[in-house]
Formats: sequence, C-alpha cells, structure tokens
Amino acid sequence: MAAEAPPPPGTRKNTTHRTSATVNPPVESILVRGRARTLLAGTGQAALKTATPLETTPQNLTVISRARMDMLNSRTLTEAIRYSAGVSDYGGKDDPRGYFGTIRGFTPDIYLDGTRTPNAATSQSFSIEPWGLEEMDIIRGSSSALYGSGQLGGIINAVSKRPTQHQTNIISVQGGSYARRQGAVDIGGSLDRQGHWLWRFNGLIRKSGTFAHHIKNNGIYVAPSLRWQPSSRTDFTFLSSYEQLDAGSSSQFLPYVGTVVPTRHGYLPRNFLSGDRNFDVYSKRQLSVGYALRQELLPGWTLSQNMRFAHMDVLYRTVAQPKLVNTDTISRTALLQSGNYNTTTLDTRSEWKDHFGSLHSTLLAGVDFRSDFMAERRGEGKAPNLSLYQPVYRAIAMPAYTSKRNYNTTGTQTGLYGQEQADWHRLFLTLSGRGDFTQSVQVDNSTGRRTPQKDNAFTGRAALLYQSVWGVAPYVSYATSFSPQLGTTYDGTAFSPTRGRLLEAGIKYRPRKDSIFGDRFLLTLDVFTLKERNDLVQDPLHSSDKIQLGAQRTRGFETEFVGRLPYRIDLLASFTVQDPRITRGSAATRNQVGQRPVTVPSRMASFFVRRNFIITRTFSAGIGGGVRYTGTTAGALPATIIVPSQLVGDIEAHLDYQRWHLQLNGTNIANSKYVSVCTNTTNCSYAPGRALFGDLSYRW
Repeated sequence: MAAEAPPPPGTRKNTTHRTSATVNPPVESILVRGRARTLLAGTGQAALKTATPLETTPQNLTVISRARMDMLNSRTLTEAIRYSAGVSDYGGKDDPRGYFGTIRGFTPDIYLDGTRTPNAATSQSFSIEPWGLEEMDIIRGSSSALYGSGQLGGIINAVSKRPTQHQTNIISVQGGSYARRQGAVDIGGSLDRQGHWLWRFNGLIRKSGTFAHHIKNNGIYVAPSLRWQPSSRTDFTFLSSYEQLDAGSSSQFLPYVGTVVPTRHGYLPRNFLSGDRNFDVYSKRQLSVGYALRQELLPGWTLSQNMRFAHMDVLYRTVAQPKLVNTDTISRTALLQSGNYNTTTLDTRSEWKDHFGSLHSTLLAGVDFRSDFMAERRGEGKAPNLSLYQPVYRAIAMPAYTSKRNYNTTGTQTGLYGQEQADWHRLFLTLSGRGDFTQSVQVDNSTGRRTPQKDNAFTGRAALLYQSVWGVAPYVSYATSFSPQLGTTYDGTAFSPTRGRLLEAGIKYRPRKDSIFGDRFLLTLDVFTLKERNDLVQDPLHSSDKIQLGAQRTRGFETEFVGRLPYRIDLLASFTVQDPRITRGSAATRNQVGQRPVTVPSRMASFFVRRNFIITRTFSAGIGGGVRYTGTTAGALPATIIVPSQLVGDIEAHLDYQRWHLQLNGTNIANSKYVSVCTNTTNCSYAPGRALFGDLSYRW
C-alpha cells in the first residue's frame, strides 16, 4: 500500500468534523529476490581451490553452470561437457558404464566436490549423475600442484547441489527415444524460522533402453543433504547419495570392415549387438557420504575441510575380444568381472587473505589424504561364434572367476600443498607446490604374491597474468604432474607413476560492465605443450591388461566462447587444433613411435546458439541449435585404419508459462550414421542415431 500523497501547495484540507488525530497509514516493504540463470559463471573454485574470477585464473578453465546443463538436457557426464574446447567424448556413445574421452589427448580423472572419485578400471568408475550437480569444472592442464593425482591433460570436477536459502523446487518428467521414462525431483527449504538449518533432496528414477539392441539403462538416484549455518562464520553441509544402476554394456566390438568400410553385404546395422542380451549385465550399487565444512577463524582467515567415503559393488558381464574367423563370422570371448571398491578422501586447507599497501595476497596451505581398497575378480571363457549378417545367439556358459584375475589392491596417498596468489597493480602471480607420499600393495589371491609400490614426488606450478583495464588478460603458466598408477602388467610388473610437464600461454577477454556487451561473456585463446611419460594403454597381446608407453606429448591451440550476446542470444563456441604423438615406446610398442594415439582427434569444433523471446509477462520461449565436429582419429596402433570425421547437429526449444517449463532436445538430428571410435580392427562402435527427448517441469 502506498502512503497518501500530501496536498498540493496552497490548498486547505477540511478537518471541521474530525475528532481524532490523523494516523499515518502503514508502509509495506516488498523484497524481490532473483537469480539469473546464465551460461557464464562468475568465479571458479576448483582450479586454484580459492574463489578466483574466471578472467584472472591463469589457465583454461570452463565452468559448466546448471543453466547450461539444463539447456542441453545433459543426461550423462558425457553430454554435459559437450561444446567445450579440447574435450572429446568418443562420439557420444550412450554407455551406462561412464565417461570415455580425453582432454588435450589424455584421459582425465573425475573429481566430486574437490576430491577424486574411484576410477581403477573402466567398469568400476564412480557414476556422476548430472541431475545432482550444481555445476561442473573442466580444468585443462596439470593440477597436480594442488590435487596430486590429476592427469596432465586435465581433470573434471563435479559440484554437488547443496541446500540454499529460498530453494527453487522442481518436479520433472521426461520421455523420448529408447523408450525413456524418467521422473525427478529437486526440493528443499528451511527447517527452522531462523534459517540456520536447511535441507535438500534430489531424486531420480529412470527406465530406459539404449541405442544398442536389447541393452537397458535403468537407474535410481537419491541425494539427501543437510546444511547448518548458525552464523555467517560457520557453514557445515552433510552430503550423501545412493545410485542403483541396472544396465548392460552398449560397447559393440564390431569389425572395421562392415562399419567404416562396407563388405559384400554392405554395412552392419547401427544397433547391432555383438554381445548377448541374456548374458550382458552391468549392475552397480554405489553409496557416498561426506561433508563440507567452512569456518571463519578470524577476518580474512578461513579453515575448510571436505570429506567423503564412497563404496561400490559392481557386477559386469559382456562378450568382447572378437576376432574375424572369416569376413562374415567373428569368434568371441565371454568376460565376467565383479568387485567392490572403498575409498576415503579428506582435504583440509587454510586460506588467509591480507593486503600490504597495493599488494593483495591470498595464501593457501593444506593437506589431503586418500585411502583406496579394490577387490577385483575376473574370468574368461569361450563364447559361441557369431555370424554378422545372419546372427543366431546361442547360450553362453558362465566363465569361472579363477580363469583370469583375483586381486586385492590397497593404497594410500598423502599430500602437503601450499599456494600464494599475489595481486599487485593488475598483475597476478600464482605459485603452487605440493609433496606427495604414496604407497600401495597388490595381492594376487590365486598365488599369494604381493607387489608393493612406494612413490614420492614434488610437483609445482608458476603462472603470471596481467589484466588490463579493457578486460584483456594475457597469461603464461608452467606446471608439472604426478599420478601414481595402482596395479600391475600381465606379467606382474608394478606400474610406475606417470609424470609430465605443461607450458601454456593464452589470452582471456571479459568485457567491462559498462561496455556495449556488458560483462556477460568470456573469450579464451591459448596454446600449449604437454609431455608425459609412463602412460597406461591397452596391452596389444592381452586385451584385459595394460602396459605403459615410454612417452606421449600433445601440442595445440584452443579457443572458447561462453556467455550471452545482446538481444538475449546465448552462445557456446569452441575450436581446437592439437597434435598428439607417441614419442617413445616400450619394447612391445616401439613400432607406434611417431603415431597418433587411438581415439584422439586432431581437430574439433563446436557451435551452439540459442535465442530467447519474451512474449508476455508470463509467457516466454526460446529456440536453439548447434553443430559438433570431430576430426579423423587413428583406429589402431600401429596405424592401419583411420576413422572418418564426424559432423553432428543438435536442437533445443522451450516454452515457459508461469511456473511451467516445457523443453524439447534432439541430438544427431540429421540421423547421421557414423562410427564413433575404433581401438583396433575388430573393436569399432557406432554412435547413436537421432534421439529426441521431451521434458515437462514445474517450479515453485
């Protein structure tokens, strides 16, 4: 209610019959809160473990916001990181086992809330459900100076949703291709009037198939969390999640002849199953509990701690290792694998901010600890041969676990790290260093043989960035990497840790707020050189085991644009040119020196644009689309086959009416048939065809 306006000057108000004093009517205050859902984040916590603006972070960092994941309807981690520079996803295979891809030519490690997740083997990787995430960070280059176990090419860090004040609740239903039916909720709020206790619950249930014939992808995900904020100085959040995955393996293990090039029968169908619908199983149960604590001890001095315990149980059966008997028939091997994985991570750090005249300093010191236990059981057996063009699926005998591997592996890693960020007259200097102390032991339960490993290392980073008044920020960075590798080769030799070094230089541009564009986009250009030795690759003689190459390097150029242009146009664009090469080999891989590693493209480009329209005060809409280009890749080592390049189109359209949101997403909209990846002449996989998904949600 508005207060009564005073009478104009020179007028008199008649009060002859008033018998009481005039009472001023009450004034009501209305507080309106809002949060823009943008593609561009303001700061990045993961790269330097401090809240540093993206434009002054001296390396190529992409923060994938919740709005970006929603726009692309990211159903998997693979789909969430699309349209990012330097990142490949093996053609976007709809694989329930997890993410398969590279950053700058190297397989990245996956982190959750700043600590590493289990990734001992492809079938025992920790699942990341995008519905439970607030954002994702793609940190390119070495982060070992702070994280220890980060690979040289980069890491992917997922950030869990947490309870917040003024929670926006969501109920969503989704359906579409592969008979997908999914329901999800994201609800929360305050437990007391003061807002000291907050809660949030994320849940999802899915029943779906995949592009591969008769392979399902059913799942249940729940993630309750609780937050305690008794004051502005204390913030404690309990985080937990449980995921149940009942699926199969969509890996196809198809021959090069019949997929990339035709046979006398033409091409194999895109959804061809080289496995067996009655044998293939990928079943996983994973549990995660932990907390995030932040305590301000004194003004400018804070103490933070992240802790998580994770447990996984996995049962994996598949038919693989095909060999051509003739042009029409393959021989196959039945694989049986089960195991469980326990890991505990603890990261404690202290951050102190101060200034000395015009010099601003942020000092970080911390210690982190990780303990891993993995029990792995594998078996192999002969599977019936399969005709490729007139397939008859015969029953497969269950292999015995004792026929292959029976290992228990334990390991610990302790790291001490420190970092100084100094800001003086728009000049930003970052110095980081870390000492790691690792030890592990692998026990062969069949023979009793114990293989111990103990590795210590120091890694560091030095970076310099200058931010001009126009928003242009050139930078240069040098860093080293170290990552212990648990396990042994086929003959029982313990793996050596991987070690590498990075040199990167680039320019970032974020316009000033008073510019014609505002500060709503970030443009990054950089060049880099990475060199790493002791990389793990598939053993050419034993497909279930790994060996270590002598060395590998990647040189390249990246550019990326993220943000909003005038007229409500959202834009994602990236371009990558890289030259990955094997520079030194072992005795078994010497013939691969000078060649490209398999599956790693030399050229990548992507472009996605969306235009939003405000029609009325309660009704709005938007439409967008994009293309993703991946260049040719090597399909075998030594190089004998080449997988052709790929160009894929995506679309997005949405309608918003009051609290309702309706969205349609399509991938590979032209239904292009192409091979996504080959690792040898009998291990090729198609990419999924056209897929359409509709989502209806209600917010309050």
